[in-house]
Amino acid sequence: MSSDAELALKVFVEIAETRRIWGAIEATLPQASQGISLVITSAIRTEGKSLTAAGFAVLAAQRTKKRVVAIDLNWYRPALHEYFGLRPSFGLSRLRSEESVARLAQPSGIRELSILTAPTMDAEADVLQPADCDLGNGIIRQLKADYELLIVDAGSVFPTNRNMMDPVTLALSSDGFIMVVMANVTPRQEAKRARTVLETSGTKVLGLVLNQWRNPV
Repeated sequence: MSSDAELALKVFVEIAETRRIWGAIEATLPQASQGISLVITSAIRTEGKSLTAAGFAVLAAQRTKKRVVAIDLNWYRPALHEYFGLRPSFGLSRLRSEESVARLAQPSGIRELSILTAPTMDAEADVLQPADCDLGNGIIRQLKADYELLIVDAGSVFPTNRNMMDPVTLALSSDGFIMVVMANVTPRQEAKRARTVLETSGTKVLGLVLNQWRNPV
C-alpha cells in the first residue's frame, strides 16, 4: 500500500501547473558538459520543498530522458525518501569515507531516476563536525560525474541548526536555486531576507515557487 507521501507525490506531478512550472525552470537551466545541479530550498521550514524537489525530479526523469538523481541534503528533517517508499541505508561515517557516492544511491522505481537519501544520524559518529562544512558540495561534485541532472532537497535558510547542511554553502557547486514559499503563510519579510542571503552568497536564484496558491478569480 502506498504511503500518504507517495500518494501526495503522485498527485503533485499530475497537476498541470506543476508541469508548467517545471517546464519554465527547465528552460532556464544552463548547458554544461557535466551534470547540472538545481537546489530546492525555502525561507523557513514546512513550506513543501521536499515534495517540490521530489516532483521536479520525477518530471525531469520523465520529460528530459536524462539520468537524474534526487539528493536529500535536508539532514535536519529528511523526508525525500518517504515519497519513493525508501529508507536511509547508510550512516554519515560511511558517507564520509565512500569513494563513490553514486554507489549509495537507490533506484526510485522510476526509469532514469535515482535517490540519494539523507544518512542516518543516530550514533555519536553520525554527527556533523566542522570538517563537514564542504561535505554537501563534495557530494554534488561527485554525482555530477555520474548524472546529467541533480535535484537537491536542501534545508531551509532559516533557522540554522548544528545538524543541518546549510543551503547557503551549496552555492559553490550549484547551477541554480529555487525557493519554495507557502502562500499566505510565510512572512514576506522572511522570504525577502532569505533571498538576500542566497544572492549575497553568490547563488543564482532562478525563481520562486508559490506553494498552495489559489487564484481568487
